[in-house]
Amino acid sequence: MNCFEAFIIRFSTQKLINWDRMGNLVSWLCLIHCTVLPWLAFILPLSFLLDDSVHLWLFVALFPAAVFGAWSGWLHHGNGRPSLLLAIGLALVGCATFIPMSAAAEIALTIPGSLFLITGHTLNRRLQRIAHIAGARATSA
Repeated sequence: MNCFEAFIIRFSTQKLINWDRMGNLVSWLCLIHCTVLPWLAFILPLSFLLDDSVHLWLFVALFPAAVFGAWSGWLHHGNGRPSLLLAIGLALVGCATFIPMSAAAEIALTIPGSLFLITGHTLNRRLQRIAHIAGARATSA
């Protein structure tokens, strides 16, 4: 085991940072940002939340949560499905963030990307719980 793996395992097992919870939170914020805020901007003065820099900041928060969540999940349960979902979601949101396109195209990429991220983090947490329970049963038997 290298230093990076030990670092991730330490943070994952001590619950100092729960990457999947953080990833779910930021993914939900991203989804809300794309679906609700444009409608609220017509009613309330929320134009500062519709600025393009918000996309960059959301991606900056999404990226480590997806990468570390996928890595720590893989180390705990060894299932690649959450990592695949997280990679697809990160790629979609990243394209919407960094490739110049219309607002409609950004939304068309960001909403499914956020849903992939939410699904990946949720599946990852469930698989980690199952692996934890199975490990606890194996050690007590």
